[in-house]
Amino acid sequence: MLDALVKYAQDEEFGKSLPPTGFYNYSQPIRWVVQISEDSARLEESNVSMPRPYTGRAGRNFAPHPFADEASYALGINLIDDEEIDADAKTKNSAFLELMDEISDRKDISQSLSTSIALLRRCISENWLANDSRLHEVRSKDWVAFAVPRIGEGFQRLFETSEAKDVWVSVAKDRTAVRDKKGEIVAGECAVCGQVKPLVSRIPVGVKLISKPGPLHSLNSNAFVSGRTDIKGHVNLCYECADTASRAFNALSGSKQHRRIIVVDKVGNKVKSDTLRNQVALFWVEKGDAAQVAGDFSFKDALSTLYSADVKVAAAAEPFDFESALGDLMRPPVADDSDPDGDAEEQLKAKAKKGKKATTNAPAPPRPEARLGQLSSLLNVQNAAGQYMTYLDGGKFALAIFSPNVGRTALREWLHLDLGRMLPRVRAYLNATTINNSWGASGEPQHINALMEALGSKNVNLTRDLIRTAYQGTPPPLEMLAQAVQRFRTLTVKGALDNPEKEKIRGRHLKTLAAALKFSLYYTETAAEGGAKFMTGLERLESDPAYLCGRLLAVLEEAQQVYSYRQNKKRLKTTGVQRSFGAASASPAGIFPKLVKLATVAHLPKAGKFLNTEMEGLVRMLVERGGYPMSLNVEGQGRFGLGYWHQRGDIRANWTPEEKTADEQAENTPEGDEA
Repeated sequence: MLDALVKYAQDEEFGKSLPPTGFYNYSQPIRWVVQISEDSARLEESNVSMPRPYTGRAGRNFAPHPFADEASYALGINLIDDEEIDADAKTKNSAFLELMDEISDRKDISQSLSTSIALLRRCISENWLANDSRLHEVRSKDWVAFAVPRIGEGFQRLFETSEAKDVWVSVAKDRTAVRDKKGEIVAGECAVCGQVKPLVSRIPVGVKLISKPGPLHSLNSNAFVSGRTDIKGHVNLCYECADTASRAFNALSGSKQHRRIIVVDKVGNKVKSDTLRNQVALFWVEKGDAAQVAGDFSFKDALSTLYSADVKVAAAAEPFDFESALGDLMRPPVADDSDPDGDAEEQLKAKAKKGKKATTNAPAPPRPEARLGQLSSLLNVQNAAGQYMTYLDGGKFALAIFSPNVGRTALREWLHLDLGRMLPRVRAYLNATTINNSWGASGEPQHINALMEALGSKNVNLTRDLIRTAYQGTPPPLEMLAQAVQRFRTLTVKGALDNPEKEKIRGRHLKTLAAALKFSLYYTETAAEGGAKFMTGLERLESDPAYLCGRLLAVLEEAQQVYSYRQNKKRLKTTGVQRSFGAASASPAGIFPKLVKLATVAHLPKAGKFLNTEMEGLVRMLVERGGYPMSLNVEGQGRFGLGYWHQRGDIRANWTPEEKTADEQAENTPEGDEA
């Protein structure tokens, strides 16, 4: 994983987002700049956020940073707030001045930097800021940077100069080096770059996953193993590789394009942000041979073979972010239909910072299902994906799943997959989780957390099993089918709810559960060539008895609804047939003869030709296959539920406007009398 992070940092576009070596993007801005002239200095308020030197310090480790640090180090300010004093401010300031002296004594620094350090030392020791009217506003935790006159005009912050950066890297190497019992620096072969260099005792820059930064640790022994047992150290890494890996990690963690929160540990409305149950995914695409990448790619052109000329491909609005779409398989749990991105990111953020919120007129991002639909269409267009960049030789997809754990960052899963081999597996997952909605209209693929939410499961291992299926092509988890069958039955028998919001959630979950049934039962078939549309909607040629029984129950249910409407001018929220779903899906032979007899006598005579024809055809097919099954196992019950969903959607797709209005009225009025 560390090797992949270092390699990705060399990507030309991504590398631009990284801070310099040894630098870190702090959450606190540089509050003040001390502008030093030849014999005077003044404070200027800055409030600018930018990367600064970092090696980490904890407890009473007063390790200063050169040319920019907290005011307690840089100026010896001891006032934390109006009531609290930093008793160690004098010690911190002394450490800062000692560091400046050490750098000044180096033989490899320029005369210009040496002169600047001498001015800085005079500024502090002679207290040039004593009469500055703003000095009383400075607090010990405020960041302060020193600046000297720039050639021409203005001031140059010292820590930003290329020479100061090189000096800092040298200091940071010395601080973090592995030392033997004699205090000598230990050199060895770096596990990433392979060069013999001084090794680090710890990864210098802490990685930030959710809240404050911390060291990177692994729970999986095969993820990265220390090659050293006789000398205390973190792992066989040189400073440059260790630092680059951390900087790349933090850039990925701070990017919505490369980060997905997949599991949130919540108790009620409270989020526990420092537990192993929280799981965050970081992912990226390592491009193959750049010479093979097409310069331009039009998603609309790629989709032209899928749509007729009169169909508007509105969902395919460009630009299409291919890399981010791959991560949408791990979108956060669905909050509601009006909030496509969920609220997991906001819940896991650290305490809100003071200040006004930024405003933007940028359009909202597409719904995750919509972007997954775009990705699915792209991968199902013959040769279009390869033209884009998807099957390049050497291209890789990297996925790391982490958990915060009491100040540490634990690696839970690491996938590093060949892009060309992985994308057919992603396509298989998307095809397998695509199903028509309850009105028979074309549906969208379901992301992993939508499946987990519909299942009502918080099993993090099941979530990671689904991730392996989506990206590695492992078979769907066995336990998923049983959970989906039980949950689908429960929500179906419950019927429409009086609370509109809860009914909206129930409807969404039923659709997702139907997709889970299809995914669990027909993953292999949908992964095969030409299987993109298999079991997405009603399959009239499917002859499995369990599937036929599910279809028959939907026909009998609709017959009862039509009868109720024609008799009473209203539809039922829940029918007697619907309440029989559990028994019918478990033991069809014990209940279907009664349901068919009742429908034949009471409902079908007034239900119209279409439903009568459907029922007669289904009964005939069942008789040809030996009649109603005596009992159905879990797989059979899953096929039953899928047949019921498909047939119900197909019936609704053919409703008249009058029937649609009646159904809406049924959902908004008290329960009608069962017919």
